[in-house]
Amino acid sequence: MFHSLHPNLKIRITINFIQKLTQTAIFPFMTIYFAQQFGVTLAGVLILMTTVLSFIGSLYGGAWSDQYGRKRVLVSGEHLRLLSLVAMAFCNSAFLTAPTLTFVFFLMNNIVSGIVTPANEAILIDDSTSDNRKFLYALSYWTLNISIVVGSIAGGFLFQAHLFDLLVGAALASFGCLLLIRMRLNDTYRPQSGTSPLSWRGLYHGYAIVFRDRLFTAYLIAGVLTLSLELQLTHYLAVHFVDTFTTPQLLFGVPFEGTMLLGVLRSENTVLVLLFSFLVLKWTNPFNERSVLYTGVVLFSGGFAMLLVSDSIVIMLLGTFVFTLGELLYVPIHQALLARLMDESRRSQYLAVNGLRYRGALLIGAVSVSLYGWIPPFMMAVVYITFGATAIWLYQKVYRSLFIQSMESEQVG
Repeated sequence: MFHSLHPNLKIRITINFIQKLTQTAIFPFMTIYFAQQFGVTLAGVLILMTTVLSFIGSLYGGAWSDQYGRKRVLVSGEHLRLLSLVAMAFCNSAFLTAPTLTFVFFLMNNIVSGIVTPANEAILIDDSTSDNRKFLYALSYWTLNISIVVGSIAGGFLFQAHLFDLLVGAALASFGCLLLIRMRLNDTYRPQSGTSPLSWRGLYHGYAIVFRDRLFTAYLIAGVLTLSLELQLTHYLAVHFVDTFTTPQLLFGVPFEGTMLLGVLRSENTVLVLLFSFLVLKWTNPFNERSVLYTGVVLFSGGFAMLLVSDSIVIMLLGTFVFTLGELLYVPIHQALLARLMDESRRSQYLAVNGLRYRGALLIGAVSVSLYGWIPPFMMAVVYITFGATAIWLYQKVYRSLFIQSMESEQVG
């Protein structure tokens, strides 16, 4: 099915892989860099500011993408991304060491990434069809996981001693992506003609329409709840593992303590995703989409709950297998469902707001850590199940509304 994809989609997946790989190899480790240079407290403030401004950038990027076209935003953004990477490399070279300037260009890079993200995601919908969209998102998810694995390994080994080399490599990769976008990407989206330059009032009006869309809001909340479960591995569950496994436990003669167990479970999840993404997609194709989605959410939330109801490593490995299977079932359908909920003329703006899914899930993760001493593991397992049940209820509302809309359009036709 890959060969039948629109050329834009092949280019977009290739570029996404390269960009995510370079980002994963550098930017997660920049927190360590800033903590060493500015202290932990100021580093935290700087990273928070970066996150907020990146989201604001995505709101503008979504509106610009709908108003001026995807390629125009992507070309401009990649020029600025290339500039920021070259500048970061120069600020960490043999000629200059400038942590403050490094942060300025790091901030610039993150804002630009926020700006271009809605256009990137819109292309995946613009040039796909309802028939190949699940495969497209499964492929995108699979390549995303590979890029994260490779990038994390490269960054882990090279960041401290070879930051300059990593930044030069990222700049070269950005230059290659820019050439691909300019020479090979053909923008199939045609913005409405005669639109006036974007203003604060126009930006507010556009996003007010998106936020008033109750169907999309229900979808977004369901997405926040499900993604928040995944992020528990680096929040509540991480604290729980460290707190519970103070004394190493043996599995096949290998001692495991909390942080090692967390690494093993995350590795198991990644390996299973890489091995079984397309097999699960092929296996579930004949089944009803809604049933597959609901089953996936049940397994996803149930698998995470299993990680809290037992201190057996075997049960935790089994729980990871269960939630990974649920993840493979629900993620492609969840992503493909979004295309059916958006006004085509505001597609990038919908996708920019959809970025709140990750930020909302991250907020829930942070709150769960703060409440660790107040909510025992068994009760948190109940919370996970409740999140899954609520998400299914919201998905049911979405499907019911889509069915009613479909029936009404048939009657009009």
